[in-house]
Amino acid sequence: MTDDSSDPSSQPSTNETDDERRDALKEAAIEVFAAQGYRDAKVSSIVEEVGVAQGTFYLYYDGKQQLFEEILHDFLSLVLETIGNWEPGELNTRAALRRELTRVGRRLTGVLREHRELTAIFFREALSSTSEVEPLVREFHEALASMLAQFNQILHDRGLIESANFRMLAHMTIGMVERVVMEHVVHGDLEDVSPDEIVEHLVVHYLSGTTESMQNDEARESS
Repeated sequence: MTDDSSDPSSQPSTNETDDERRDALKEAAIEVFAAQGYRDAKVSSIVEEVGVAQGTFYLYYDGKQQLFEEILHDFLSLVLETIGNWEPGELNTRAALRRELTRVGRRLTGVLREHRELTAIFFREALSSTSEVEPLVREFHEALASMLAQFNQILHDRGLIESANFRMLAHMTIGMVERVVMEHVVHGDLEDVSPDEIVEHLVVHYLSGTTESMQNDEARESS
């Protein structure tokens, strides 16, 4: 019997190789989930895309649910990072606010379009209240709403928007954006509308729904 201990192919994979294999499985899973949906997708389809044995899949994941949750987590982190890096900076006028909201909106739209399959998976599966991923989606919405509510409070403190229930305003903004993104990126019903036009509409409706703070009116009257 030959000793295989010196054969590199019989040795455990290095971390780099493991990471590459894991990434390959994830990329294949994104394609499969986007095309077939979570419930119809099979591990066999994923490993077939990668060209590995099905047993290899279970070296990295307990099953398709764990992989699905990891993919969703990657997507949600991507969205939060895109928005979370926004700093109000020196915003002190509604015109400056409109320009900044437009810039951030275009950036987010670009990210969602670049990761179209991930976006489709989130909206088709996660927003359908799939019990397996509902806690993760709920955590995402709570984090995003909290972040936006803080931004709304800052904008109000600067006299840029009127006083409101800022947490409710945050959820209303999320709902508006999600609906438009679903139609534009996922269903294609708004595919003939340019991303810039979509962002412009969303920004205008946000601004028209918040109005300018009365603090500015009082300042103008006293000047």
